[in-house]
Amino acid sequence: MKQICTILKMFALVLSLSGTNAFLPLQTTRSSDIQHPIRQSQPWYLAARYGPVSDDEFVEVPKEDSFAQKKERYRILLDSILAVRDPQHVPSLLAKDMDLLLTMTGNDGSRIAQDIVDETRSQGGDEMASKMEEAIDLTLTFAENFVNQASKIDKHNKELLGKILRTMSAKEPSSRKREESLDDLFSKERDNLTAGFLRHVEGECERIAAAPQMTKESARLLETLRIIQARVVEELGDDLGEAAQVLGQLIGYESSAERLAVLEAGLTVRGMSFARELKELTAEALDGFQRVTAAKPDPELVEIVQEIDRNLLSYLEDNSKFE
Repeated sequence: MKQICTILKMFALVLSLSGTNAFLPLQTTRSSDIQHPIRQSQPWYLAARYGPVSDDEFVEVPKEDSFAQKKERYRILLDSILAVRDPQHVPSLLAKDMDLLLTMTGNDGSRIAQDIVDETRSQGGDEMASKMEEAIDLTLTFAENFVNQASKIDKHNKELLGKILRTMSAKEPSSRKREESLDDLFSKERDNLTAGFLRHVEGECERIAAAPQMTKESARLLETLRIIQARVVEELGDDLGEAAQVLGQLIGYESSAERLAVLEAGLTVRGMSFARELKELTAEALDGFQRVTAAKPDPELVEIVQEIDRNLLSYLEDNSKFE
């Protein structure tokens, strides 16, 4: 059991630091809300923002499965955990149902867990019930570790965005001096300008854009955030290969016809080797979409990548005979 707990902590850390977060909801849950069945709590979802967090602010909770559906999914997950022989496989099982684990808070989660333990005891006795309780503890430990790491990253992203905003609004002798200060900050924070931070900025943009009323101040802030977003993309692009940058640019086109025209023109110039490199990236991305089931990726994004992937495959098949 100690070995499994250690694996869970390590996997939760990796998961929270990786691109997997891209597929998770913007809202996160407090680790204190992930409770043992005996304890009670109220679910709490944290809206992303760059300012200080208030304990009194709530956002709408995403629609969840019904009680019966959630119980059935949780029971299947627990049975899968108990059937695993190699503890190394447990974290991957839990990651696939992360969306379920993040909703196991409050009265519903406690009732579901207690019902499953009681049913197991009546059907298999105290020994089986004890094993089921251990499996439940594992799921809660994993979810709590994940939320703790995600919360730390979220806090770090807020602080970094705050630094950038303060630098951009600082009273410098000239705009050039302010630009130099910003360049210096980006240089110092280079390692922290991650894809996760970029998603955080995008979340802020979406939150402001979706507000019922757009004031002059919020419009100005949105414009500033878009500038920051573009700058971070530029910084990240310097660390990526050319194929990854091209793929990112292709995904950015709203028009399918325009996207495919640019792709065709690029392949005409760059040829087969570049097409293979792009194809590897799209295949890797699509594989990642399938493996991460904690929260579904944006369907439009998946469709765009699939479209690019199909056209790359067609190009490679049509031109391979000429090599």
